[in-house]
Amino acid sequence: MTEIMIALAIKHYLADYIFNPAFTVPVRKDIYGSRGSLEHVGMHMAWCIVALVWFLPIKVVILATLFDAFIHYHQDYFKTKFLYKRKGLSEATRRAITGADQLVHILTYIIITAAVT
Repeated sequence: MTEIMIALAIKHYLADYIFNPAFTVPVRKDIYGSRGSLEHVGMHMAWCIVALVWFLPIKVVILATLFDAFIHYHQDYFKTKFLYKRKGLSEATRRAITGADQLVHILTYIIITAAVT
């Protein structure tokens, strides 16, 4: 259980901060189906497979990856759509919204870990 949670946390770090295509292409995650948002979720899917394949059967890895991708994509979309339309929010409010976004991602990994162990 601990190993899976650690693997998913490392996956998140790698996909969101190290290998994030947002640093190379215009993302526009506020536009549903944009190239950048699909590349971003694709990066999460690739790293999710790498993170979980050591611990779980491939069928479970694929299901967990699809669940993570669905939640991650839509969470990013709704957060970005909300922030894009509200340019005048205070920095504290924007940080709180971004923090809530990260909380949803962490809770997703907890749900995945609980479901597969």
